[in-house]
Amino acid sequence: MKSIKVQLWYGLLGLGILLGLLTAYRVLIGTGFVLYAKTDILVWTMPIAAYVFFSLTSSGLAFVSSIPVVFGIKRYQPLEKRTAFLEIAVLMAAFTCLLLHLGSPWNAIYFLFSPNLSSPLWWLGMLYGLYLIVLLLSFRKIHKAQVSKGLGIFTFIIAMATSTALGWLFGLPDARPVYNANFLAMYFPLTGFGSALAAVLLFSLAYHHYAKIPLGEGDSNLYDDLSKLFGVVTVLTLVFFIWRTIVGGVSASAVELAGFRHMLGSGWYHLALWVGLVIPLVLIAMPSVRAATWGKVTSAALFLVGMFAGRLEMVLSGLVMPTGPKAEGQPPFVSYWPTIWEVFVFVSALAVLLFVYTLGESKLKLSEVSE
Repeated sequence: MKSIKVQLWYGLLGLGILLGLLTAYRVLIGTGFVLYAKTDILVWTMPIAAYVFFSLTSSGLAFVSSIPVVFGIKRYQPLEKRTAFLEIAVLMAAFTCLLLHLGSPWNAIYFLFSPNLSSPLWWLGMLYGLYLIVLLLSFRKIHKAQVSKGLGIFTFIIAMATSTALGWLFGLPDARPVYNANFLAMYFPLTGFGSALAAVLLFSLAYHHYAKIPLGEGDSNLYDDLSKLFGVVTVLTLVFFIWRTIVGGVSASAVELAGFRHMLGSGWYHLALWVGLVIPLVLIAMPSVRAATWGKVTSAALFLVGMFAGRLEMVLSGLVMPTGPKAEGQPPFVSYWPTIWEVFVFVSALAVLLFVYTLGESKLKLSEVSE
Protein backbone atom coordinates (compact mmCIF):
# COMPACT_ATOMS: atom_id res chain seq x y z
CA MET A 1 0.00 0.00 0.00
CA LYS A 2 2.81 2.37 0.90
CA SER A 3 4.56 1.78 -2.45
CA ILE A 4 1.31 2.63 -4.28
CA LYS A 5 1.06 5.89 -2.33
CA VAL A 6 4.68 6.69 -3.19
CA GLN A 7 4.04 6.03 -6.87
CA LEU A 8 0.94 8.22 -6.81
CA TRP A 9 2.91 10.97 -5.07
CA TYR A 10 5.71 10.91 -7.64
CA GLY A 11 3.11 10.76 -10.41
CA LEU A 12 1.38 13.85 -9.03
CA LEU A 13 4.69 15.72 -8.80
CA GLY A 14 5.59 14.60 -12.32
CA LEU A 15 2.31 16.04 -13.56
CA GLY A 16 3.11 19.33 -11.88
CA ILE A 17 6.55 19.47 -13.50
CA LEU A 18 4.98 18.56 -16.83
CA LEU A 19 2.74 21.63 -16.58
CA GLY A 20 5.87 23.77 -16.32
CA LEU A 21 7.43 22.07 -19.33
CA LEU A 22 4.19 22.60 -21.27
CA THR A 23 4.24 26.29 -20.36
CA ALA A 24 7.87 26.59 -21.49
CA TYR A 25 7.02 24.82 -24.75
CA ARG A 26 4.07 27.12 -25.47
CA VAL A 27 6.32 30.14 -24.93
CA LEU A 28 9.06 28.71 -27.15
CA ILE A 29 6.84 27.89 -30.13
CA GLY A 30 5.89 31.51 -30.49
CA THR A 31 2.91 32.12 -28.26
CA GLY A 32 5.29 34.02 -26.01
CA PHE A 33 4.17 36.13 -23.11
CA VAL A 34 0.59 36.24 -24.39
CA LEU A 35 0.23 33.26 -22.06
CA TYR A 36 0.80 35.56 -19.11
CA ALA A 37 -1.19 38.58 -17.96
CA LYS A 38 1.90 40.75 -18.46
CA THR A 39 1.45 44.10 -20.18
CA ASP A 40 3.53 47.22 -20.72
CA ILE A 41 2.16 48.35 -17.36
CA LEU A 42 2.21 45.05 -15.42
CA VAL A 43 5.72 43.92 -16.29
CA TRP A 44 5.90 41.68 -13.20
CA THR A 45 3.11 39.26 -12.31
CA MET A 46 2.65 35.98 -10.43
CA PRO A 47 5.87 34.26 -11.66
CA ILE A 48 8.00 37.08 -10.20
CA ALA A 49 5.97 37.11 -6.98
CA ALA A 50 6.53 33.35 -6.71
CA TYR A 51 10.25 33.87 -7.37
CA VAL A 52 10.42 36.41 -4.54
CA PHE A 53 8.46 34.08 -2.24
CA PHE A 54 10.68 31.04 -2.84
CA SER A 55 14.01 32.90 -2.91
CA LEU A 56 13.34 34.70 0.38
CA THR A 57 12.16 31.47 2.00
CA SER A 58 15.42 29.83 0.92
CA SER A 59 17.42 32.70 2.43
CA GLY A 60 15.44 32.37 5.63
CA LEU A 61 16.14 28.63 5.75
CA ALA A 62 19.85 29.46 5.63
CA PHE A 63 19.34 31.53 8.79
CA VAL A 64 17.64 28.57 10.49
CA SER A 65 20.26 26.00 9.46
CA SER A 66 23.06 28.29 10.65
CA ILE A 67 21.65 28.65 14.18
CA PRO A 68 23.52 25.65 15.68
CA VAL A 69 26.81 26.40 13.89
CA VAL A 70 26.98 30.20 13.80
CA PHE A 71 25.17 30.99 17.05
CA GLY A 72 26.08 27.82 18.94
CA ILE A 73 22.48 26.93 19.90
CA LYS A 74 22.89 23.17 19.78
CA ARG A 75 19.29 22.24 20.50
CA TYR A 76 18.49 23.22 16.90
CA GLN A 77 21.09 20.82 15.51
CA PRO A 78 18.57 18.03 14.71
CA LEU A 79 17.04 20.43 12.15
CA GLU A 80 20.32 21.31 10.45
CA LYS A 81 20.56 18.66 7.75
CA ARG A 82 16.91 18.74 6.67
CA THR A 83 16.87 22.53 6.66
CA ALA A 84 20.11 22.74 4.66
CA PHE A 85 18.69 20.46 1.97
CA LEU A 86 15.35 22.25 2.00
CA GLU A 87 17.21 25.51 1.22
CA ILE A 88 18.43 23.95 -2.04
CA ALA A 89 15.03 22.53 -3.01
CA VAL A 90 13.27 25.85 -2.37
CA LEU A 91 15.92 27.80 -4.31
CA MET A 92 15.44 25.45 -7.28
CA ALA A 93 11.74 26.31 -7.17
CA ALA A 94 12.69 30.00 -7.28
CA PHE A 95 14.92 29.43 -10.31
CA THR A 96 12.07 27.54 -12.01
CA CYS A 97 9.82 30.60 -11.64
CA LEU A 98 12.53 32.92 -12.95
CA LEU A 99 13.29 30.76 -15.98
CA LEU A 100 9.62 30.48 -16.91
CA HIS A 101 9.23 34.23 -16.41
CA LEU A 102 12.11 34.87 -18.83
CA GLY A 103 10.22 32.64 -21.25
CA SER A 104 13.13 31.13 -23.14
CA PRO A 105 16.36 29.37 -22.18
CA TRP A 106 18.08 31.66 -24.68
CA ASN A 107 17.00 34.65 -22.63
CA ALA A 108 18.49 33.01 -19.55
CA ILE A 109 21.75 32.18 -21.35
CA TYR A 110 21.99 35.72 -22.70
CA PHE A 111 21.33 37.08 -19.21
CA LEU A 112 24.11 34.96 -17.71
CA PHE A 113 26.79 35.34 -20.36
CA SER A 114 26.20 38.92 -21.45
CA PRO A 115 27.13 40.68 -18.22
CA ASN A 116 25.86 44.19 -17.67
CA LEU A 117 27.99 45.40 -14.79
CA SER A 118 25.75 48.43 -14.31
CA SER A 119 22.64 46.25 -13.93
CA PRO A 120 21.61 45.45 -10.32
CA LEU A 121 19.51 42.58 -11.69
CA TRP A 122 22.59 40.95 -13.24
CA TRP A 123 24.53 41.28 -9.99
CA LEU A 124 21.61 39.82 -8.06
CA GLY A 125 21.54 36.86 -10.47
CA MET A 126 25.24 36.29 -9.91
CA LEU A 127 24.75 36.57 -6.14
CA TYR A 128 22.03 33.91 -6.21
CA GLY A 129 24.25 31.71 -8.39
CA LEU A 130 27.00 32.01 -5.77
CA TYR A 131 24.42 31.34 -3.08
CA LEU A 132 23.42 28.03 -4.71
CA ILE A 133 27.05 26.92 -4.92
CA VAL A 134 27.58 27.78 -1.25
CA LEU A 135 24.41 25.88 -0.27
CA LEU A 136 25.59 22.77 -2.14
CA LEU A 137 29.01 22.92 -0.47
CA SER A 138 27.44 23.50 2.92
CA PHE A 139 25.05 20.55 2.57
CA ARG A 140 27.90 18.30 1.41
CA LYS A 141 29.80 19.15 4.58
CA ILE A 142 26.76 18.51 6.77
CA HIS A 143 25.95 15.26 4.95
CA LYS A 144 29.48 14.02 5.69
CA ALA A 145 29.16 15.17 9.31
CA GLN A 146 31.93 17.70 8.78
CA VAL A 147 30.68 20.83 10.49
CA SER A 148 32.47 23.97 9.29
CA LYS A 149 31.80 27.13 11.28
CA GLY A 150 33.55 29.26 8.67
CA LEU A 151 31.36 27.92 5.87
CA GLY A 152 28.29 28.29 8.09
CA ILE A 153 29.10 31.95 8.74
CA PHE A 154 29.73 32.54 5.02
CA THR A 155 26.40 30.89 4.14
CA PHE A 156 24.65 33.11 6.69
CA ILE A 157 26.27 36.24 5.23
CA ILE A 158 25.38 35.29 1.64
CA ALA A 159 21.78 34.53 2.67
CA MET A 160 21.46 37.90 4.39
CA ALA A 161 23.03 39.60 1.36
CA THR A 162 20.61 37.98 -1.11
CA SER A 163 17.46 38.89 0.82
CA THR A 164 18.67 42.45 1.47
CA ALA A 165 19.81 42.90 -2.14
CA LEU A 166 16.42 41.75 -3.40
CA GLY A 167 14.74 44.46 -1.33
CA TRP A 168 17.28 46.97 -2.62
CA LEU A 169 16.54 45.96 -6.22
CA PHE A 170 12.82 46.57 -5.77
CA GLY A 171 13.56 49.96 -4.23
CA LEU A 172 15.66 51.18 -7.14
CA PRO A 173 12.97 52.65 -9.43
CA ASP A 174 12.46 56.25 -8.27
CA ALA A 175 9.07 56.29 -9.96
CA ARG A 176 7.87 53.45 -7.70
CA PRO A 177 8.13 54.78 -4.11
CA VAL A 178 5.83 51.95 -3.01
CA TYR A 179 8.96 49.78 -3.20
CA ASN A 180 10.66 51.51 -0.28
CA ALA A 181 14.21 50.17 -0.28
CA ASN A 182 14.85 50.87 3.42
CA PHE A 183 11.62 49.15 4.45
CA LEU A 184 12.09 46.13 2.17
CA ALA A 185 15.72 45.69 3.28
CA MET A 186 14.32 44.96 6.77
CA TYR A 187 11.01 43.37 5.80
CA PHE A 188 12.41 40.83 3.35
CA PRO A 189 14.89 39.16 5.77
CA LEU A 190 12.29 39.15 8.56
CA THR A 191 9.52 37.60 6.49
CA GLY A 192 11.94 35.22 4.81
CA PHE A 193 12.89 33.98 8.28
CA GLY A 194 9.20 33.60 9.17
CA SER A 195 8.51 31.62 5.99
CA ALA A 196 11.53 29.43 6.77
CA LEU A 197 10.34 28.65 10.30
CA ALA A 198 6.90 27.80 8.90
CA ALA A 199 8.45 25.55 6.24
CA VAL A 200 10.63 23.72 8.78
CA LEU A 201 7.64 23.06 11.03
CA LEU A 202 5.50 21.93 8.10
CA PHE A 203 8.05 19.64 6.43
CA SER A 204 9.51 18.18 9.62
CA LEU A 205 6.18 17.34 11.22
CA ALA A 206 4.87 15.99 7.89
CA TYR A 207 7.89 13.67 7.75
CA HIS A 208 7.22 12.36 11.26
CA HIS A 209 3.59 11.73 10.33
CA TYR A 210 4.37 10.01 7.01
CA ALA A 211 7.24 7.91 8.38
CA LYS A 212 5.14 7.08 11.45
CA ILE A 213 7.97 8.17 13.74
CA PRO A 214 6.49 9.33 17.05
CA LEU A 215 7.82 12.56 18.50
CA GLY A 216 10.07 11.93 21.47
CA GLU A 217 10.31 14.35 24.37
CA GLY A 218 13.35 16.03 22.81
CA ASP A 219 11.60 16.44 19.45
CA SER A 220 8.45 17.80 21.07
CA ASN A 221 10.43 20.36 23.07
CA LEU A 222 12.35 21.37 19.94
CA TYR A 223 9.23 21.95 17.86
CA ASP A 224 7.56 23.75 20.78
CA ASP A 225 10.55 26.11 20.94
CA LEU A 226 10.41 26.54 17.17
CA SER A 227 6.69 27.36 17.24
CA LYS A 228 7.29 29.99 19.95
CA LEU A 229 10.02 31.58 17.84
CA PHE A 230 7.66 31.40 14.87
CA GLY A 231 5.04 33.20 16.95
CA VAL A 232 7.45 36.02 17.81
CA VAL A 233 8.39 36.46 14.14
CA THR A 234 4.70 36.44 13.18
CA VAL A 235 4.03 39.26 15.66
CA LEU A 236 6.93 41.30 14.26
CA THR A 237 5.73 40.65 10.71
CA LEU A 238 2.24 41.86 11.64
CA VAL A 239 3.73 45.02 13.18
CA PHE A 240 5.68 45.74 9.98
CA PHE A 241 2.61 44.94 7.89
CA ILE A 242 0.42 47.38 9.84
CA TRP A 243 3.15 50.04 9.82
CA ARG A 244 3.41 49.74 6.04
CA THR A 245 -0.38 50.02 5.78
CA ILE A 246 -0.52 53.17 7.92
CA VAL A 247 2.52 54.96 6.51
CA GLY A 248 2.11 53.93 2.89
CA GLY A 249 -1.64 53.73 2.65
CA VAL A 250 -4.06 55.10 5.21
CA SER A 251 -2.17 58.26 6.25
CA ALA A 252 -0.34 58.88 2.97
CA SER A 253 -1.54 61.40 0.42
CA ALA A 254 1.25 61.16 -2.15
CA VAL A 255 -0.07 60.40 -5.61
CA GLU A 256 2.79 57.95 -6.13
CA LEU A 257 1.39 55.73 -3.35
CA ALA A 258 -2.10 55.56 -4.83
CA GLY A 259 -1.34 52.10 -6.24
CA PHE A 260 -0.74 50.72 -2.78
CA ARG A 261 -3.87 52.40 -1.41
CA HIS A 262 -5.77 50.77 -4.26
CA MET A 263 -4.38 47.35 -3.30
CA LEU A 264 -5.63 47.75 0.29
CA GLY A 265 -9.02 46.67 -0.99
CA SER A 266 -7.71 43.67 -2.90
CA GLY A 267 -8.22 40.05 -1.97
CA TRP A 268 -4.44 39.51 -1.99
CA TYR A 269 -3.95 42.11 0.74
CA HIS A 270 -6.66 40.66 2.98
CA LEU A 271 -5.50 37.10 2.35
CA ALA A 272 -2.02 38.14 3.51
CA LEU A 273 -3.34 39.97 6.57
CA TRP A 274 -6.07 37.69 7.88
CA VAL A 275 -5.15 34.23 6.63
CA GLY A 276 -1.38 34.69 6.76
CA LEU A 277 -0.94 36.69 9.97
CA VAL A 278 -3.99 37.18 12.17
CA ILE A 279 -5.37 33.62 12.16
CA PRO A 280 -1.93 31.94 12.65
CA LEU A 281 -1.22 34.36 15.50
CA VAL A 282 -4.52 33.53 17.20
CA LEU A 283 -3.76 29.82 16.88
CA ILE A 284 -0.21 30.17 18.21
CA ALA A 285 -1.40 32.34 21.11
CA MET A 286 -3.51 29.45 22.46
CA PRO A 287 -1.17 27.12 24.43
CA SER A 288 -3.25 24.00 23.80
CA VAL A 289 -3.32 24.62 20.03
CA ARG A 290 0.35 25.57 19.88
CA ALA A 291 1.28 22.37 21.70
CA ALA A 292 -0.68 20.19 19.26
CA THR A 293 0.90 19.00 16.02
CA TRP A 294 -2.18 20.02 14.02
CA GLY A 295 -1.95 23.54 15.48
CA LYS A 296 1.69 23.93 14.44
CA VAL A 297 1.05 22.54 10.95
CA THR A 298 -2.10 24.62 10.38
CA SER A 299 -0.57 27.91 11.52
CA ALA A 300 2.58 27.26 9.47
CA ALA A 301 0.62 26.39 6.32
CA LEU A 302 -1.64 29.45 6.67
CA PHE A 303 1.38 31.71 7.17
CA LEU A 304 2.95 30.43 3.94
CA VAL A 305 -0.29 30.88 1.99
CA GLY A 306 -0.63 34.42 3.30
CA MET A 307 3.01 35.22 2.67
CA PHE A 308 2.70 34.19 -0.97
CA ALA A 309 -0.39 36.41 -1.31
CA GLY A 310 1.58 39.21 0.34
CA ARG A 311 4.44 38.88 -2.15
CA LEU A 312 1.96 39.17 -5.02
CA GLU A 313 0.22 42.16 -3.42
CA MET A 314 3.57 43.88 -2.92
CA VAL A 315 4.66 43.32 -6.52
CA LEU A 316 1.33 44.55 -7.92
CA SER A 317 1.07 47.58 -5.60
CA GLY A 318 3.95 49.28 -7.41
CA LEU A 319 2.58 48.55 -10.88
CA VAL A 320 -1.22 48.82 -10.91
CA MET A 321 -1.15 52.60 -11.31
CA PRO A 322 0.14 53.51 -14.80
CA THR A 323 2.83 56.20 -14.80
CA GLY A 324 4.81 58.11 -17.40
CA PRO A 325 4.08 58.09 -21.14
CA LYS A 326 2.51 54.63 -20.92
CA ALA A 327 -0.24 56.01 -18.69
CA GLU A 328 -1.86 57.84 -21.59
CA GLY A 329 -5.18 56.27 -22.49
CA GLN A 330 -5.01 53.88 -19.52
CA PRO A 331 -7.52 53.67 -16.64
CA PRO A 332 -6.35 55.07 -13.26
CA PHE A 333 -5.61 51.52 -12.11
CA VAL A 334 -5.18 48.34 -14.12
CA SER A 335 -6.69 45.10 -12.91
CA TYR A 336 -4.90 41.78 -12.64
CA TRP A 337 -5.87 38.17 -12.30
CA PRO A 338 -3.39 35.37 -13.03
CA THR A 339 -3.86 33.32 -16.16
CA ILE A 340 -3.95 29.52 -15.95
CA TRP A 341 -0.40 29.49 -17.36
CA GLU A 342 0.87 31.69 -14.56
CA VAL A 343 -0.75 29.31 -12.10
CA PHE A 344 1.05 26.48 -13.91
CA VAL A 345 4.36 28.28 -13.28
CA PHE A 346 3.72 28.28 -9.54
CA VAL A 347 2.43 24.69 -9.52
CA SER A 348 5.45 23.43 -11.45
CA ALA A 349 7.87 25.29 -9.15
CA LEU A 350 6.16 23.78 -6.11
CA ALA A 351 6.34 20.34 -7.77
CA VAL A 352 10.09 20.80 -8.38
CA LEU A 353 10.55 21.72 -4.72
CA LEU A 354 8.59 18.72 -3.44
CA PHE A 355 10.20 16.31 -5.92
CA VAL A 356 13.74 17.33 -4.96
CA TYR A 357 12.89 17.33 -1.27
CA THR A 358 11.19 13.92 -1.44
CA LEU A 359 14.26 12.44 -3.13
CA GLY A 360 16.47 13.96 -0.46
CA GLU A 361 14.31 12.65 2.36
CA SER A 362 14.30 9.12 0.88
CA LYS A 363 17.96 8.92 -0.20
CA LEU A 364 20.00 11.21 2.07
CA LYS A 365 18.67 10.50 5.57
CA LEU A 366 17.83 14.10 6.36
CA SER A 367 16.95 13.23 9.96
CA GLU A 368 20.57 12.42 10.78
CA VAL A 369 22.28 14.77 13.21
CA SER A 370 25.76 16.10 12.40
CA GLU A 371 28.22 15.73 15.23
